[in-house]
Amino acid sequence: MDSPRYTVIIPVLHFRADEPVLASLRETAPASGMPQILVVEGRHPARQRNAALAQAQGEIIVFLDNDCCLGLIFWEALETAFMRPEVEIVGGPALLRAEATGPEKIFHALLTHPLVVGPVCSRYAARGAFRAATQMQLILCNLAARRSTFTNIGTLSPRLYPNEENEWLDRAQADHGIYYDPRQQVFRPQRSTWGEMARMLFRYGMGRTRQLQVNGWQVSIHHFLPLLLIVPVLAIILGWPFETCLGSLWLLASITIAATCDSQLSLGQRCMAGLIAPLIPLIYILGQVIGWFALLFPLPDSESEIAIYNEKGERVP
Repeated sequence: MDSPRYTVIIPVLHFRADEPVLASLRETAPASGMPQILVVEGRHPARQRNAALAQAQGEIIVFLDNDCCLGLIFWEALETAFMRPEVEIVGGPALLRAEATGPEKIFHALLTHPLVVGPVCSRYAARGAFRAATQMQLILCNLAARRSTFTNIGTLSPRLYPNEENEWLDRAQADHGIYYDPRQQVFRPQRSTWGEMARMLFRYGMGRTRQLQVNGWQVSIHHFLPLLLIVPVLAIILGWPFETCLGSLWLLASITIAATCDSQLSLGQRCMAGLIAPLIPLIYILGQVIGWFALLFPLPDSESEIAIYNEKGERVP
């Protein structure tokens, strides 16, 4: 039997046959035939994905998360992209599911606003056309790569989670064609409470700093963001009216974001998005700063049992 063109890798905590992504994969299929599907149980997604890579038979590796549903032309977009010989890695946006709650819509609107998150907004909204990209625009829950790319530059770092895809894409950037395709879409839930959102931002900030232990210093705007914290320190030292300045800047930022965020939000949701918008980069930066202190301590050993299943729940040896 011929090898499949695609292998789909899905990390999970526990296998469940009713995962949204499995239902979506059953409803759609690439023109080249059904892909190999590997569902990987464990507690360390980077190691889970690496374990599945060792079992992958497809020419193209597709990374999805368990809560994703594929867009209508997902496979068509992938096939078109990989018909180009220069494309080795391609990713698309993770859009918000149609049945999203009010808080999900607010948080997603902030993550798709370029004034709030910069170029990272392309991870959550279909922006522009097919184009060359960096790790800033790509997200691991909707990423595909030729299997040969992993042979050439290695697998995901088992020392990182989250941010493992950022470090891997940084390695690939110099010699491998990385692209963003707005047509390659998946739909998924967003964080539904402020606590969940804050934890995600904080962990991503810490993960960004933790990357320094794996691939050293890489020139990136992310590494300079903590310098913004010098401003309030100077204000206190110089005796500036810090509270007044902060309040004015916060109000200006809130009005700007509320006026320019997703027009499909209600007026109340837009106002709420504006009020909390400044917290998005601040919490991320706080995670980065705490990450510097975390570098002083070794990462705990997160070895755990990993089990691989096919889409039917049958164990893969």
